[in-house]
Amino acid sequence: MDGELKKYSQIIRQLGFVVKHQCINESEVRIAKQNVLDGYNSWAHKAYNKAFLNWGLWDKKVYNEYSKLDFDFSTICNIQDIYAQLLIYYLISPLIKKQFYSKRLLEVGCGNGIGVRVCSELLKTKYALGVDLVSKLVLNANSNFYKENSINYISSDAENLPLANESFDIVTNLESSHLYPQIEHFFSEVDRILIPEGFFCYADIHVDQKNQEERLQSFINSRKHLKIIQKVNITKMVRAAIYERIITREKEFYLHAESLFGHEPKTLLTEITALAQAMGLSFLPWWKIRFKTPFLQPIGKNIRKGAYWGGKKCFFYYLIQKVFK
Repeated sequence: MDGELKKYSQIIRQLGFVVKHQCINESEVRIAKQNVLDGYNSWAHKAYNKAFLNWGLWDKKVYNEYSKLDFDFSTICNIQDIYAQLLIYYLISPLIKKQFYSKRLLEVGCGNGIGVRVCSELLKTKYALGVDLVSKLVLNANSNFYKENSINYISSDAENLPLANESFDIVTNLESSHLYPQIEHFFSEVDRILIPEGFFCYADIHVDQKNQEERLQSFINSRKHLKIIQKVNITKMVRAAIYERIITREKEFYLHAESLFGHEPKTLLTEITALAQAMGLSFLPWWKIRFKTPFLQPIGKNIRKGAYWGGKKCFFYYLIQKVFK
């Protein structure tokens, strides 16, 4: 199996195509989803199997709120930085403040499953389910975070979920939908599965070619029972986390890359650039991409010249409620 796995640089090119491409027929949709499967299958075999797969968030006020909770993250996993935890917390924080507890939770695009486990504990859920397209990620999730009769994970397509109508009180989707080739199908599935008075917690990177926010707004306008409760541009907070992870802690970032890719200079330079892309470096303003370590300086230069995301750089957050028809 390992011989079939792709390098980080190959994964980034493959996913970059999916991010920027607008599918015009079912054949292209299938190809896009296969590219996502191939790319994330490789990541699932390379990354730590309990890792959050998100860019994180940093804000002192959000950190102070999170720190006051009666919650010990180390009981779930003691090898994570604070930034991914804060992004997960921010996603569901309005529901924690509402004490929207003892409900049924669905996360679409659950990755390694740690976010489902965290949300389940913070929201004291009756039941939680994580869904991901990539079977290896689902295997990791069930191996590490499954709890009998309370937390489960399945492999499925976000645009065609094998779940009953009005079967979940909460649906979450974090940093995933920019890879969906037919995003209106996903929105329809959320609407179908969510119970009346339930909530959809949604955050992602804006992509010009996908234009998720405009398409979400059009979808909501066509469904009078969906109501936007909260809409926030969280770009600055996400950028702050990326900056801390890669720029402020550049020595740790470099040593981590060496542990993954080895010491051969040409290979290391290619793969560490791809790793930086995966961790969101090109999402920073170009003038903030500055390294002190000589080996890393060409990476900053290459990424400043590139346009991996292109267009408007924005990370959005929505809290949407399904009201009674």
